[in-house]
Amino acid sequence: MKEVDIVGLGEAVIDWVAEIPHFPRPDEKVDAITENYFPGGVTANFLVAVARLGGKCGFIGAVGDDFYGDYLIDDFKHENIDTTFTLKKKGKKTPMNFIFVTEGEKTIIQSPHMQKTKINLTDLDQQYIINSKVLHTTMIHPEIAGRAIAIAKRNEVKVTIDLESQIAKRGWKSLSEMILNADILIPNKEGAKLITKHEKLDDAAKVLVEKGIPIVIITLGRDGVLITTEKYQKKIPAFDVRNIIDTTGAGDTFNGAFSYAYWIKKWDLERSCKYANAAAALKIQKLGARTGMPNESMLMNFLNRQREIFL
Repeated sequence: MKEVDIVGLGEAVIDWVAEIPHFPRPDEKVDAITENYFPGGVTANFLVAVARLGGKCGFIGAVGDDFYGDYLIDDFKHENIDTTFTLKKKGKKTPMNFIFVTEGEKTIIQSPHMQKTKINLTDLDQQYIINSKVLHTTMIHPEIAGRAIAIAKRNEVKVTIDLESQIAKRGWKSLSEMILNADILIPNKEGAKLITKHEKLDDAAKVLVEKGIPIVIITLGRDGVLITTEKYQKKIPAFDVRNIIDTTGAGDTFNGAFSYAYWIKKWDLERSCKYANAAAALKIQKLGARTGMPNESMLMNFLNRQREIFL
């Protein structure tokens, strides 16, 4: 069994992406500008961001017993992501999301197979988590995520949670046991609002910290991120990028780059967030969730040109 520093537990999917001139009205037909499919999935994208920067990481999760499942596993291997516990589930379909991109902004329709194609509790290997430094999850499959988080906490493995809006809709009562075990919670804007029932993001972040989460980082899209701890709250602005092609995977890129900088490089919070914002800025200049994710050399070259902001 290969030892890794960062373990991702969650989803791997196919992203079918169409660029369109505008989102169609009911009964309207529009011609797509481009149409492509890419490997995707929030947790899988996170791991690719880590791996391209040089991090040792592995994916715990499932794909279908089909061509697309093989494609996703092969892509993981190409990206140097450990697939020891990436399982093909017989008789299940690999999830496929449909993504529509208009003027750089995306709309995503998620596959129902994201809930159906998953590992079982008995597939969860405790030692794989114990041997790692960080467990990262989206909590998409709550029973499995809860078990994995419990294993991590018992063995002093750090836990980071990516909270998106469709998961946050399950509510605080459903998710609180997992969320309160996070060392770092990284919700997007809508996720933070839904889980706290606060419209103001600075208040939402403070509520989450007051509940006992040490660090909350809310991703704000083109506005950067908001860091909140018991001691302070600060917004880290995004880098100015004019050539925005596709924002799909920008948050996943941020999360992966941040985790690598903070947990593996051992940088401080603000420097790690600037590093991660830069990775996201490079990502959004390419179509597809992972196409523009940088390697370390690309990212540092970009940051060297932004030195007065990064230092």
